[in-house]
Amino acid sequence: MNKMALNQYRSISEYRSVSLDCINIDNTIDNCNECNDRKISVECDKCGNGVCNNIECQWAFPHRGNTTYTICNGCYQDIDYKLIDFNHLLIYKFLKRNVRRRRISC
Repeated sequence: MNKMALNQYRSISEYRSVSLDCINIDNTIDNCNECNDRKISVECDKCGNGVCNNIECQWAFPHRGNTTYTICNGCYQDIDYKLIDFNHLLIYKFLKRNVRRRRISC
């Protein structure tokens, strides 16, 4: 058999493959998911997105075990939207208790 005939019967595993781990590319640095400018320093503990140390991009809270619980600004906005505005609720209850009902005139 000639060499061309042998090449068509080679298995895929016999061909040389290049691992992406071996390639050193400097353009693979991930940027912050919120501002898309700075390099990622921490991950959001709620969704797993990477955020930088900028105040507008992350919210950090003390957590048990002397650790810090970090969430991104997007998760913070989602949580804040679901919370009840207690100031509005207190005013509503006050008005409901202290305002007389209107008489219906004929």
